[in-house]
Amino acid sequence: MQAWKRYTQNELNTSNPIKNTIYIYERCIIEFKKLEKALEALHFSEADLILDKMEKIFEELKLQLNPEAGQELYDNIFGLYEWISEQIRQMQLLKQPVNIDTIIHVITQLKEGYEGVMKHESSKDIFG
Repeated sequence: MQAWKRYTQNELNTSNPIKNTIYIYERCIIEFKKLEKALEALHFSEADLILDKMEKIFEELKLQLNPEAGQELYDNIFGLYEWISEQIRQMQLLKQPVNIDTIIHVITQLKEGYEGVMKHESSKDIFG
């Protein structure tokens, strides 16, 4: 397993930012599905760990956005990240799966958008 972790870390360090973001989105979808199961099974300590991780990921994603790529694009994606962060805070507070299907749908749409960008544009247009 250690070799897989090193390989994954190396891939993230050497690939372009859009590809990294797509990978993060894919992992977030998996984690939100695990979170839903944990909350439904009342496994709150497991859910808290996932929620803490998701909170940190979306804070980092907000920091990676580049407003110079276009203010409207920046504002829209930042707003989606903010909305997801608010849903995470609600789940932390309520210990219930709040809008997880919608969160997964939003992340899937973002992922598909980034996949389209990766096919058609340079990663320098979105990330600084």
